[in-house]
Amino acid sequence: MKNKEELAFEKGYRVLPDGSVCSPKGRILSRNNTDRDGYPQFRFEKGCTYIPVHRLAAYQKFGKRLYDPGIEVRHRRNDPSNSRPCNILIGTRSQNSMDKSRATRVRVAKIAAAARRSLTDTQVDQLRKDRDGGMSYLELMAKYEIAKSTVSYIVRRKTYA
Repeated sequence: MKNKEELAFEKGYRVLPDGSVCSPKGRILSRNNTDRDGYPQFRFEKGCTYIPVHRLAAYQKFGKRLYDPGIEVRHRRNDPSNSRPCNILIGTRSQNSMDKSRATRVRVAKIAAAARRSLTDTQVDQLRKDRDGGMSYLELMAKYEIAKSTVSYIVRRKTYA
């Protein structure tokens, strides 16, 4: 079974050097349609699902390598609205993440870390009071069912600041 990008390419849809999409009849498609993450997309047949322009550009540039396991489409300048073929790369999830600015990577990491936290703010306050009251790291580890490194980070205010 063929992927959407392959079907669109076979029908004659192309991403032009400026990032716009040209239909098989030579008509430039509207650039106003984007998904919720800001990626331009187009519909190549009535009733068909939308295709992200950057995915067609990647297929046009890299062919079926786009579908290799672990491969993602990357934007060289980390701008989802820029689907110019010269801005499109393929690579791993790690490479895709590293394309983001340091500030964005830190913000996303903080959100992920907060979601994984196992202690409430009240428990953290109590843990610090327990440590100040003389409890050992081993006792804190057992009481709160967390690793020694987590206890250390909390006590030293590296996490749960």
